[in-house]
Amino acid sequence: MMWLFIILGLLILVSSGDFLVRGSVALANIFKISPYIIAATFIAFGTSAPELFVSGIASYSGHPAAAIGNILGSNFANVFLALGMTAVIISISTPKNKFPLEIKILLSSTILLLILLYYISIINCLIGLLLLGMLLLYIIYLIKFDAKKNYENKKKENLSLSKSLFIFISGLVGISLGAYLLIEGSIELAKYFGIRETVIGLGVLAFGTSLPEVATSIIAAIKKENSIAIGNIVGSNIFNILGIGGVTILLSGNDFLKLNNVISIYDVIPFILSTFILVYFYKFNTSINRTYGIIFVVFYTIWILSIFLN
Repeated sequence: MMWLFIILGLLILVSSGDFLVRGSVALANIFKISPYIIAATFIAFGTSAPELFVSGIASYSGHPAAAIGNILGSNFANVFLALGMTAVIISISTPKNKFPLEIKILLSSTILLLILLYYISIINCLIGLLLLGMLLLYIIYLIKFDAKKNYENKKKENLSLSKSLFIFISGLVGISLGAYLLIEGSIELAKYFGIRETVIGLGVLAFGTSLPEVATSIIAAIKKENSIAIGNIVGSNIFNILGIGGVTILLSGNDFLKLNNVISIYDVIPFILSTFILVYFYKFNTSINRTYGIIFVVFYTIWILSIFLN
């Protein structure tokens, strides 16, 4: 039954994630929001919705290690798997702005999460609200100050408002169901094989919930929409830390404090690498070509195999 839950959950998550992105883009077009905002918010946060539901359910069920493992593993998978597979197909150019706001937010939020995991002895709902507040301010800034600067003509999908809302809501409902099945099956799998919940979060959950980012970035790259391909990854990673991290703290409470004894440095290394790699490519305005893509995918495969074998 656990394998059925995992497979069915993954299938529902992927298909529902696609519905959610389509509905989000259609709504953004209807309300005349720029493509840059679509990539940084609607698409990025839409593809991160599976991580939100999986981590939220895990936290509420008393499994914050699986929730945080999902965040760490998802950011790792977004860069090394999603961006890597995309670069294998077509070279991705980073934006000309060498150190934009998104990268600054991603770097600072990465450091903040590490501090919360290892150096904070008191955790309450205010810290969770603080992370969510930071995410809200980031979104407001993006919409208010960057919308006009990054405006360009959009390719509109001929969907009515009612149909767009239906697709969007269907995606949300499907993601909720898929997340429930996946978390139930994965926790049972962890218990059956005696595997740490953090490893399940880093491996199975993170891979499954990162598949929408993989599909979105590959499709965007094929259509030569580089800003969407890489903007989706950066935006998703920011949402994972601030949005999902905030929700995890709110729902897990004092259980979050136990994570510094559960999550090892070995678990966070790929998470840290994923952020610093994006910082590097943005800072030096380096294209992510096929060679980098192959290295990323091979490294991701080796790392995942190693955590399961250990």
